[in-house]
Amino acid sequence: MAERFDDRFTPWKSVAAQRRAVRRELLAAFPPGARLLELGGGTGDDALFLAAEGRQVLSTDGSPEMVARTREKVAAAGASERVRAERVAIEELADLAARRRAAGEPPFDGAFSNFAALNCVEDHAAAARALASLVRPGGRALLVVFGPFSPGEIVTLVLKGEGRAAFRRLARGPVPARLAGHGFTVTYPGPSVLARAFAPDFTLLRKVGIGVFVPPSSAEPAISRWPRLLAALEALDRFAAHPLALLGDHVLLDFVRATT
Repeated sequence: MAERFDDRFTPWKSVAAQRRAVRRELLAAFPPGARLLELGGGTGDDALFLAAEGRQVLSTDGSPEMVARTREKVAAAGASERVRAERVAIEELADLAARRRAAGEPPFDGAFSNFAALNCVEDHAAAARALASLVRPGGRALLVVFGPFSPGEIVTLVLKGEGRAAFRRLARGPVPARLAGHGFTVTYPGPSVLARAFAPDFTLLRKVGIGVFVPPSSAEPAISRWPRLLAALEALDRFAAHPLALLGDHVLLDFVRATT
C-alpha cells in the first residue's frame, strides 16, 4: 500500500478530520522540544506535522516500503534533523530498546501511535513492556486504537450491504482481514483490556473519542462530497469526544509511564 497510501487516504475529508482531532491532543500532551517515538508511522504525515511544530520524532513502522516513503517525504521537507525513520515493527520494540541502551541513547519523552496500528498486534502486554523501556518515567503515550463499538461503522457497513463486517468489533478474538491482497488479523480490545495489558508500567489517564460523529473511512469517498456536513459533525465531536469516547470510530488512550 505504501506507494498509493497517500493518494488513497489524504483526499478523504473524514480521515483528515479525525487526524486533526488526534493532532490537537498530541500538541497538548507533548511540548516543543519533546523527543518522541512513533509506532506504526505509515508514510510519516504525523511525524512531519510534529516536526514542523518543534518536536523531534523517531518514526517506526514494520513495512520497509512505508519507511522508505517516510524518508523521501522527510528529505523533501528538509526535516532530516527533526525526523528519522526506522523499520521497526511494534513486536520488535524490545530490540530497538536494546540497541538504544547499547548506544547510550536516552529514553524518549513520550510515544504515540495513530490510526490503530496496535490493533494489528496480538500481544499487547509484551508491547507495553518494551515501550516502557523506551519512554522515560512520567512520559506520556498517546495510542489511538479502534473504538470497541462504533455506531458510525455499523450504520455505514449495513447500508453498503456488508452486514457481517458491520459487527466485527464485537468479536472477542482476532478477526481475519485483507489489504492489498495480503491477509492478516485485527483485534478489537476495549480500553479496559488495554489498560490491564499496559499495567503496571503505564496508567491510563483518560479516553478521547476520535470520530464519534465524524464517519469512519468506510463511508468514503461518498462522505467527502458533503464538506459542510462533515464540518458540522467535526464540531460536534469536540463536545462528544470525552462523554461518548467509547462510541468513537477510534479512541485515543492517554497513558502515563510509571515513575517507579
